[in-house]
Amino acid sequence: MIPLTSAIPASPVALSTLRAMVSLISGLGAFRGCVSSSNSPPVEGRAGSVEVTWRDGVFVSRAGLRRPMASRAKMAKPTTKAKRVEISVSDTQLDKVLASRVVAPSLRAQSLAIPLATLAFLLIGVVLGAMVWPIQRFETAPGTAEPVGNLLSIADDQVVVYTPKTGVRFVTAMGSELTALQSFMGWVDPVVNVLTCEERFGDCTPSQSHEIQLGAMANAKEIAAYVALSYLGFDATFTEGPAQVAGFDTTLCPTDSPKKRACKVLQVGDVIESIDLGDGPIIIDVVSKLTTALAEAAPGDVAKLTVLSLSSDGGTKSHGVEVELVASAEKVPRTLIGFTARDTRTVDLPFTIDFDTGGIGGPSAGLSFTLALIDNLTEGEMTPPQGVAVTGTIQEDGTVGPIGALVQKSMAVKKSGAKIFLVPTDQGVDEIAAAQAAVGSSVEIVPVATLAEALAALLKRGGQPVVAPTR
Repeated sequence: MIPLTSAIPASPVALSTLRAMVSLISGLGAFRGCVSSSNSPPVEGRAGSVEVTWRDGVFVSRAGLRRPMASRAKMAKPTTKAKRVEISVSDTQLDKVLASRVVAPSLRAQSLAIPLATLAFLLIGVVLGAMVWPIQRFETAPGTAEPVGNLLSIADDQVVVYTPKTGVRFVTAMGSELTALQSFMGWVDPVVNVLTCEERFGDCTPSQSHEIQLGAMANAKEIAAYVALSYLGFDATFTEGPAQVAGFDTTLCPTDSPKKRACKVLQVGDVIESIDLGDGPIIIDVVSKLTTALAEAAPGDVAKLTVLSLSSDGGTKSHGVEVELVASAEKVPRTLIGFTARDTRTVDLPFTIDFDTGGIGGPSAGLSFTLALIDNLTEGEMTPPQGVAVTGTIQEDGTVGPIGALVQKSMAVKKSGAKIFLVPTDQGVDEIAAAQAAVGSSVEIVPVATLAEALAALLKRGGQPVVAPTR
């Protein structure tokens, strides 16, 4: 039998012819007659089931050959089909490949599959929920260190502006609300602090705190412009602002204070509109009028205040409160309401200056804004080419004050590529050391206490000296 892979396709006619030839050859000795010479008369014989006739010296088969068999092999062309053709099944049927036997899982495996699948779906549900579920946690994370020049605009029709090639960068920290999953990621990140609402905002009023921070940023711009222009010899003056609550002195208002103490009835961001000490209300449009009105009062008196407060939706509302006055802790005693006032002064400048900070809040950009203004109003490159980032508040006398999130801001500076980071000396040795450890040797952290020290630090590290413009 010929294997199926190498056999010639099974044709019934071809097979009948082949069988006739095989039978003819194998049955030559079974002829009924005898063979003589080439000119003998025709002789007929039977080979198996094939009849053969001897004619003119050649055999002729009745199995269907049209012509006598020749000495050279040629393809036979049958004219009739064989009477009987037997074909093996294996010659026409394709081989079958059996698949491996499928073994059913054991009863133990089946009993474990359902709980495991349920647990997997629960875990997926928990993760998806944690990605969108806010839990009143707020981050303090690295922000950005962007060039101040991108935010600064100066009316150059009134003064010459020298745009620096490098310039200083001001630094921010992120403080958005977190979902449960983000809170977990923050807890495991060594440079991210996750705070509760109370830890972050005190009384847990994020929208009010944001408005207060925006006010602090506006005030920082005003003071920075005043300090920079005064340093360069321009005329700049302050104009008083309203009496706004910035915080409370814990020595005057401890946690167990009476209900009418300032810290119990006032909130950070409140603006005092009027005060009534018994002789009628006095309008308080600037903070100095509040000081004048309290000069006639005594500690323990109850003052009626009209207060403009920030509402939870970001608006304002006016309402009345009663506050018990207290004595200051100074050597020369004074009568106080018991809150720390925010600096709400605005500056009058000889030309227009603007910092487009958008929704960024807080006073920590004061020093960077001051240096950026000086750099843009003087010739040469005040900042070293390796890049300088700056943080710190600024006071009108040039004093640099502390800021928050120094470690996170240091990481933002490292990410920006700046190599020098000026920070307030008042941050303290430990916090500055922690920030330096966080950035390693990639950033040099330089503490400064005043504007003069900041300018000296830039000059020492490759910056050019500041030359006041000729006016």
